[in-house]
Amino acid sequence: MRRALLFSAMAILLLGSGAASQNPARPAPDAGEGKKVFAAAGCAKCHDADASKKLPDGTTLLARLAKNKDPEARLATRLKNEQERHQVFLYLQPLIEHERLTEIRQGSVASGPK
Repeated sequence: MRRALLFSAMAILLLGSGAASQNPARPAPDAGEGKKVFAAAGCAKCHDADASKKLPDGTTLLARLAKNKDPEARLATRLKNEQERHQVFLYLQPLIEHERLTEIRQGSVASGPK
């Protein structure tokens, strides 16, 4: 019961923060440069254009970034240029938020009522 309440509270907080005010599966319009950098830097080669391709270990870049407290800093391991990294983060941010919401929903469904 507590777990279900916790997940519900987290979902409400995320929804209230504006994560659902736009279509979370669609990147923000100003993220076009980030998408170009993502492709040009070779990221899309392994992760697909929307970072959802499963890697050999079964995870995706989106899932990894969604679990990270500072996904933009995590991108620094591959993208050294700060401006390009920020552009890529702006592109991936709504996709990351969608992934987080999906994980919360799946977690609350998996835990079920007790």
